[in-house]
This record gives sequence, structure tokens and C-alpha cells, in this order.
Amino acid sequence: MLDIQALGSELARLRHARYRLRFAAETALQLPPYKGSTFRGAFGGTFKRMVCVRRDGECAACLIRDRCVYQYVFETPAPADVRRYSHAPHPFVIEPPLDGRQAYAPGELLDVGLVLLGPAVEQLAYFVYAFERLGSAGVGRGRGRLRLTQVDAWQGDSWTSVYDPESGRLRADLPVQAGVPPGAACTAGSANGELLTVRLLTPLRLKTGGELESSLPFALLARALLRRMADLLQFHGGGPMGLDFRAWSQAAMAVRCASERLHWLDWERYSRRQDARMKLGGLVGQVTYAGPWEPFLPLLRLGAVVHVGKGTAFGLGKYEIVDEEKGQ
Repeated sequence: MLDIQALGSELARLRHARYRLRFAAETALQLPPYKGSTFRGAFGGTFKRMVCVRRDGECAACLIRDRCVYQYVFETPAPADVRRYSHAPHPFVIEPPLDGRQAYAPGELLDVGLVLLGPAVEQLAYFVYAFERLGSAGVGRGRGRLRLTQVDAWQGDSWTSVYDPESGRLRADLPVQAGVPPGAACTAGSANGELLTVRLLTPLRLKTGGELESSLPFALLARALLRRMADLLQFHGGGPMGLDFRAWSQAAMAVRCASERLHWLDWERYSRRQDARMKLGGLVGQVTYAGPWEPFLPLLRLGAVVHVGKGTAFGLGKYEIVDEEKGQ
């Protein structure tokens, strides 16, 4: 028997906030088809230069390392009693435009999504300032410049403005959600015969035994979501996730794939650290499931906000769900 109430209680520990940053091109802008790595790379370097108090940039020797916002956002330390993590998940997700457009003329607009998680929801000012600075410095080929014109927050069912670039002021009452977004209610009853479609909007990278998966059975997706939530709660939600993972994993095996229209999409990013171009790829398209998936609906809905799989900070693993029986 699945403890759906326990799942809801655990997910409720994760605070999150969604934002939309609108930019206007100040000069001609040339970006790659997938823009997540461009914005993530520029953002990380800008953020460190913005807050670092050491001229040499050496974090290991920094006296205020334990209280540094850069350290928390990009190199979240593991608790002393937790040894199994080689690194912590970042408490943010950057969502690039999905249209594949590469060229922008001066004055044209471009929207970038931002999801903040856990204590990072209180650090929006740092994120906004870093994005303003990276826009002024320029991004993409030729370092095209951008001007941040608007920041909106998702509040229930619509966007609301939270930042005035002219005055440089953020709204004091920033909307923050906890746990599953509205509309995620579900029942414990069987959903046999009903269909659930998951559309992968950005490449999804999941590995089993060190190998990337080329299909998406529901059990694989459910396990990946459980791992994602457990990691986020461990580092950004107050501690370990108290859930019977074996029971949930076994229950996921009862959900079958009704149809699958997935394909592999490769993309490249340049790594300054490795001074090399890295070819990455993942699954895009959609897959439809049948069977008792309803108990997993809260997990799926929150996963649609925080993404799943590898490369979430770049915007990978973004999906949307459609309950085809109910038209949602």
C-alpha cells in the first residue's frame, strides 16, 4: 500500500519559486539552437565575479566560504554525516527559450525562465543582478548585449511583475510555493484504462549502469523523480526524504507504456574548465502511459517544475504532463 499522504508531506518541504526574465537585445545577438548552456555558463562566471571577495577567486582558502552565497548556490556542501554524495544538486534551474531561434535583431525580446529551490528562493536579488550584468557583458557569438526589461513571478495561475529595472527594486512580498503546484490533487484509486502523456520538451538524460537510456518506461521515470526529490530535500529541504522507496518503485512497475514517440536529440556545449566541446544528448518527444499512475501525479507535477535527470541547471529534463482522459 502506497502512503500518498506521506508523499505529499515530504514534497511539501521543498519551497520553490518560478520566474520569467524578459530581455531586449541591445545589439545583434547570435545564440546556439539550445541556449541553456550559454546562459548557464555566463551566469556562473558572472555570479562568482559579482560576490567573490578574493582577488584570486580561490574558494578553498576563503575565510567566509561557509557563509558565501556563491558557495551555497554552486558548490553546496554535503552535511558532515552524509558521505554518499559527490556533489549537491544546484538550487536553481535555468529554462532557455525552446524555439531554437538563433538570431535576434536589436530591440527583439527573449524570455529566460528561472526556478529557485529551497533557501535559494530568498536570494532572488543576487540572481536578478547577475543576469543584468551578464546581459550587459554580452552573450553568444560576438558577445551580443541584452537589457533586462522585466521580471515576473508565477503566482498560482498567472504571471505577476516583481521587479522594476528603472528603480532597481524587487517586490517585498515575493510569491513562494511549497511542494506540489496547484492542480495536482489525485486519488489513491486505480487509474487502469486512463492514459497519461508525458511530453519531453528539452533533452532528458537518464542513466542505468552508466549507460544512457534510449526509452522511458514509467518505472525508470518514477525512480528518477524519486531520486531528484530525495536529493533536493537532502540539501535544500531540511534533510532526508522519509519514504518507502522500494514500495513506490515496485508500484511504478505496474504502469505500462501505451505508446512512445521519442527520439534522440544531440546538442553541444563548450566547457571552459575542460577547454573542449562536449557532445550531449537526450530524449525528446512524448510517451503515453496506462495503468495505475494516479498516485504518482503529485511527484510528476512537482517534477515538471524542478525538471529531472542530468543537466537540470542547463534546463535539461523539462517536461509537461497531459491527462488525456481528463483533458488537463
